[in-house]
Amino acid sequence: MARNLSLAEVAEATDISTSFLSLVERGRSDITIGRLVRLVHFYGISIVDLIPSEGAKSPELVRIQDRRLLHSPAEGIDVFLLGPDTQRTMMPMLLEFEAGAHLAEYGRHEGEEWVYVLEGRLSLEFEDSEPTQLEPGDGAYYVAKRPHLFRNADAKRRLQVICVDSPPVL
Repeated sequence: MARNLSLAEVAEATDISTSFLSLVERGRSDITIGRLVRLVHFYGISIVDLIPSEGAKSPELVRIQDRRLLHSPAEGIDVFLLGPDTQRTMMPMLLEFEAGAHLAEYGRHEGEEWVYVLEGRLSLEFEDSEPTQLEPGDGAYYVAKRPHLFRNADAKRRLQVICVDSPPVL
């Protein structure tokens, strides 16, 4: 409303349906991380602008209770921001996937991405190749413009992954 945009204009610019945007706006539907990223880019804001902050005492120190959470129940994923904000050259995150959970759509963005599996089994999928399985202690580094998707390869256990984007995506 502050930008004088209709839902139809936002829908066209982000390739997200007007009806879905209306449901999210009224709190009647959850939004996937991929769609949220498209909206954040469209509005030229940071994901931190959308997540309440308790205000860490030190701008460089992020205690466990100060981590910001992006919860995506539709995907079964929690994203914890591990840095003080997204205005740095890197954006460290802890991703927790419920058993069998995965991102709803392939992501692609500027820069590079590094992932490291703490717990569980990650299926790292690229649009143009076969999935790669990563076990605890395994990591991967790649150009983030290449469409990629994370999937918990275990239907019975959770997955924990550290992910660092450079530059920040959200």
